[in-house]
Amino acid sequence: MQYRTVRSPTDEEEKELDQMMSRAVGRVALRAQMISLSARGFSAPEIAQIHDCAEATVYKWIERFDEEGPPGLHDRERDGRSPKIDKEAEEELRRLLESAPPEEGENGSRWTAPRLARHLKEELGIEVHPETVRRALRRLGFSWTRPRRRLPPTDGEEYQRRMAKVVEAIGKVGTETTVLFEDETEIKRFPPIRRMWQPVGRQRAVDVPSNNEDFAFYGVVDVLEGGVYAERYPKEISEHTISFLESVLARTTGQVLLIWDQARWHTSQAVSGWVDRHDRLEVLLLPPRSPETNPIEDLWREMKRAVAACLERSLDRLEEACLQFLDRQTPDDILRIIGLSAV
Repeated sequence: MQYRTVRSPTDEEEKELDQMMSRAVGRVALRAQMISLSARGFSAPEIAQIHDCAEATVYKWIERFDEEGPPGLHDRERDGRSPKIDKEAEEELRRLLESAPPEEGENGSRWTAPRLARHLKEELGIEVHPETVRRALRRLGFSWTRPRRRLPPTDGEEYQRRMAKVVEAIGKVGTETTVLFEDETEIKRFPPIRRMWQPVGRQRAVDVPSNNEDFAFYGVVDVLEGGVYAERYPKEISEHTISFLESVLARTTGQVLLIWDQARWHTSQAVSGWVDRHDRLEVLLLPPRSPETNPIEDLWREMKRAVAACLERSLDRLEEACLQFLDRQTPDDILRIIGLSAV
């Protein structure tokens, strides 16, 4: 599962965050630490675990920083005035959030709480603090979350075309052809925190490494026979992709039908040229931005759930644990995990 992280701080904001962490009062320094961890790739659940607070608290300060930068991490001034978001203001907020800011003459891409508060003051004469706007929006059923991407209609046609080509190619292969789905996954040193049995009232502590190192696992799964093969690389680049393909061809005989997504390290000129020089290998591309079409994604998910949760391990130990998990799976286990078992 992908968790929302903070936007990338500018160089000036990073300096200000460092100053806040070392000089600000306790709770402000704590908020700056949350933002710094999020910017380094730590998820909200991980940060909440580190600071023993609610995930909602982490998301609150991520939202505040996204909108206002470091100044937004300070406490608000409390003037004791009652909220002024009445029914008219609520309807105006609903209307605005159904439109884009440029439609209202605003030079911005999103409706932030400060921008909404300014609009209410200018258009309705209602002066409220941005935090009051945030509370009103939550009360009205809105949340500060990422929108989803909507593919244009032509991509829908491409999805159908590419999947039809994949199905047709697999249906035509003979016994001498190996059909492989390939993908990569990142293994991070910081352990994802999942539910576990613990004594009541005694929450187990999970060590936080000094930095969240990671590596890339390249892998293929044989969707006809249930075989799986994986190798560790520092990151996903064309050079490592070619190296992995060389290993795959060395471990197989006959023709190989390889199916993968459209990652740049799959479609680069270097990789395409290498593929063209190897007659044993035929490559098909899956539709763009469609991880659900690649069955090895289910295998990665199960592997991480089994061996990469609730334990802080070195990268070498993580690699060993992942390979042990894959080695223990029978071909029937693999087919069952990726959803292709006949049972």
